[in-house]
Amino acid sequence: MLELIAAAELWLDPVLVGIGGHGGAGKTTLAGMIPGAQIVSTDEFWTGEKFDLERLSREVVEPVAQGSVSRFSSYDWIAGGQRGGRIVEPRGILVIEGVCALHRMFRDAYAVRVWVEAPYETRLARGVARDGEAARSTWVDFWMPSEDRYVARDDPVSCAHLIVDGGSTIDA
Repeated sequence: MLELIAAAELWLDPVLVGIGGHGGAGKTTLAGMIPGAQIVSTDEFWTGEKFDLERLSREVVEPVAQGSVSRFSSYDWIAGGQRGGRIVEPRGILVIEGVCALHRMFRDAYAVRVWVEAPYETRLARGVARDGEAARSTWVDFWMPSEDRYVARDDPVSCAHLIVDGGSTIDA
């Protein structure tokens, strides 16, 4: 993956990288392994009811791709509401990571597209470890089926330049 990004850096500045995958697959961990990258999570665009991908496109992907500074308000999952604003500079490497990071709406903007794959059991264990045992039913009954529907409908895997095994190679 780092080789693909380095090759893109020869011609592009900024280099937009999309890292998608199911919840608990290791996307955030993988994004954090890219030296010097600015990272934006699709989770920051949660409204309390859904992910506002149009806002992600409008406020981050489009301006940065056009060489402009991005300013946006980020969602705080712990507080359950918006937190202060963030600024993303149009330079270097910008990683957009999250379940729907490779959505059809903005996948063409990425120089590098990565899908992180991990087994169901691994993803569920990581989700419960992060969110607590009380969240198990939310993962099983809501999040995971919702992600499966998104993957079936939008087919983000087929657009990936690289598929990473997050089940054994990423300690998320």
